[in-house]
Parts: sequence; structure tokens; C-alpha cells
Amino acid sequence: MNSCVRLLLPCLVAGLLAACGGAPDSEGEAAIPSALVKTQMPAQGALPETVLAYGVAAASVDASLTMTLPVQGAFGHLDVMVGQRVARGQSLGNFVPSGASVTALLQARSALTLAVTQRDHVASLLASQLATRDQLAQADKAVADAKAALAGLPAVDGSGDVVLHAPFDGVVTAVGAPVGETLAPGATLVTLARNDRLTVVTGVEPAVMTRIEAQDKATLTPVDGGAVVSASVRRGAGALDPRSHQAPVELVPEGAITAGMSYRAQITVGQWKGWLVPRDALLDDATGLHVMQVAEGKAVRVPVTLVGEQGDTSAVSGALDATHPLVVVGAGQLDEGMQVRPDGAAR
Repeated sequence: MNSCVRLLLPCLVAGLLAACGGAPDSEGEAAIPSALVKTQMPAQGALPETVLAYGVAAASVDASLTMTLPVQGAFGHLDVMVGQRVARGQSLGNFVPSGASVTALLQARSALTLAVTQRDHVASLLASQLATRDQLAQADKAVADAKAALAGLPAVDGSGDVVLHAPFDGVVTAVGAPVGETLAPGATLVTLARNDRLTVVTGVEPAVMTRIEAQDKATLTPVDGGAVVSASVRRGAGALDPRSHQAPVELVPEGAITAGMSYRAQITVGQWKGWLVPRDALLDDATGLHVMQVAEGKAVRVPVTLVGEQGDTSAVSGALDATHPLVVVGAGQLDEGMQVRPDGAAR
């Protein structure tokens, strides 16, 4: 029996060695370090180079009208408030002239009536050769002066009030005083801005003011959220605003905007050209900015320089190979020369 054991022992040892040190199977090959990533082919292109600015929508300087009267008085009642939209011809309120102003109006009317009567009398005398042409000319001038004086005073209704009407479709941007408060001659009564001529005046930093030109394209986004509106530069500035120390730039919207609303403007002043890559594909470490590409199934580190960014896309320059996939997801886990498994590849 001992002889049988001695014969079987070498066989058992050989079998165990074969089981432990045999050729690697497929599971042994899977132990080689690798990383699962997502890739896309690199491509060159351009991104808009923009200047960021902020402003408020308001009527342009040539689209606002301030209504005044050359007489003292007060509002008897108001039909509108600041921010209200009005239609052409709509009543804005009644202005009640002071007693002295009403007296001046009555006197101006009487003066015109008298001047016309005297002129007609001189004309009849001239027809009978009892007056001269110089006298008729003087009478004509008196009528013209009386008409001018009356024209400088407001027209009143039957109650002696002046009814204010909107001269165009617009928005009320200011009211001079509350009802009953006395206003001096020439004081602001109501200010209107045209609906269709709103602009956004933004402020840009001095360093970029010379790069902005008329007709440059832009977008306007409400600060509090809302639809984006296309716009263009109407005019820039060659000097700084003394209060904000920024250069004012006026933008004309191509769509509807709301008076008084704050907007964020992005003004296109040029283009950033280079390799267009997702921002998340850029890696930055002690050696500098770089991306990872895949060559023959292995990770390759490619140094790049940032040219510009727009949204989630970056434009970079560098020695990228257009035939090698660019790692766009998972690049942070890669080392130079590491085995790469594209998304969807078998383990």
C-alpha cells in the first residue's frame, strides 16, 4: 500500500502545480488596468467672441415725449399711472389752469377778436381809399401777433380744464405730480415712450469699448428669466459715463422687450477659432492644460491652449490628431499610455 501512495503522490503534486501556475485565462487578461470612457472625433470650428454687459430697457432719446404747458396749474384728475400702456388719443388726465392763467387765456382771445375786427375795418377803409396799405400791413401784423400769443396758451374745454391726450401709442414713464399739486409753467406733466422704439443702454468696460462697432450683433436675456431677444448695436461711446465709469452702448432689439426690465447683453465682437471641445474634456494639472486622445487603444496626453469659451464648449489650440478619438467623458481617470475601452466596448 505504501508503494501505491508513493506512486500517486507525484501525480497529485503535478496536478496542483498545473492548476495554480497554468496559462492565464480570459479572467486573467481582464485584470490589465483599463478605463471605460466616452469619445468623439475632434473637429475644428469657431465660437462667437462676446462682451458681457447689463442694462435696462427704456425709450431711446428720440422716442420719448415730455408733455408740458406754459401755464401754472394742477391736475384735476389723472387717468393713467407710470408703466401703463396707452393708445393714441387716449385721455391722460385733466389739467386745471390757475385763475391767473385762465385770465391770460381770456385776454388773449379778446385781443385776437379785437385785432381781427380792426384789420377788417382798415381793409374796408382801404377799399374806399381812406386808409393806406401800410396801415393794412400793420393791422395784419397785429392779427398775426394775437394768434401767436393765443397759440402759446393751452386749449381748454367748456369747464376751463385742459384735457391731455396721448399723441401716439406708448408707455407712461413719468407723471409730473399727484392730483392737486401746483405745477409751474413749463413743468413736466406726463412723459410718454413709444412702444416700438425701446432700446437697452448697457455699460461695458473701458478695455473693450473700442472693439464694439455699430451693427454688431447681440442677444438680450432678461435677468429674471425669459425669452432671449436678438439685437444689434445702434451706437457705442467714445467716452466713459462719469457715474458708472463704463462706456454706454445702445442696443436695438429685433423683438418685443419690456420697458424698465433689466437685461443681460452678449455683444459679438469677433470669433474664437480652434479645436472645439466640451469644457469637461479639458484637464488642468501641474503640467498645464491638456486633453486626452485615444491612439491604438491607449490614452495619449495632448497639451492645449485655451482660446475662448462659449457656454459648455471651448475653443483650444494644440497638436490634436484629427484621426484619433477625443475623450470627452472620463478623461480625468486616465494616465498616459493607459488602456482605454470606448463606451460600449466589451470588458
